Amino acid sequence: MKYHLINKDSIPTVLEKARQYRSLLEPDLAISICIDVFAVDPENQEAIVIYILALTDQYSHQHSKVQPKKIIEVISRLTSEFHRIYYTGIFLERKARALLKNPMSHSFAYEGLMEAIEKYEMAEKMAPAHCSDPVLRYNSCLRTIEKGRLQPREEFNELY
Repeated sequence: MKYHLINKDSIPTVLEKARQYRSLLEPDLAISICIDVFAVDPENQEAIVIYILALTDQYSHQHSKVQPKKIIEVISRLTSEFHRIYYTGIFLERKARALLKNPMSHSFAYEGLMEAIEKYEMAEKMAPAHCSDPVLRYNSCLRTIEKGRLQPREEFNELY
């Protein structure tokens, strides 16, 4: 069997469906739609963003197999440097938030959130005047660190 191609004129409509599937916590269906869009418009920036978000949505699903290398590769396809930095921050933040589910990983979550904060600071400097998204994400990460009293990993000095 062979996959069917969507009509290129239907891209705005199918991307809206992908957004709906994301909001219904069905990232796999949103991912499938984005793959169908890529078959007819491989560099569609809107589809790439939805694809990145759907891939990172999988961090919230316990049984999902997240592919960090794939996410990084897809982020590199964004044509805007601002968007590459911002969505790298989103990736790092979601990965870190997934670590918060395990108390033994909190120090790693702290490091991930700090990496995300760095990306958001960079993105904030590049953001269009009307875009506060990097500021909102930065503040959210900082509040998560403060609320969870997250700390960096302690270095252990082993004495022999």
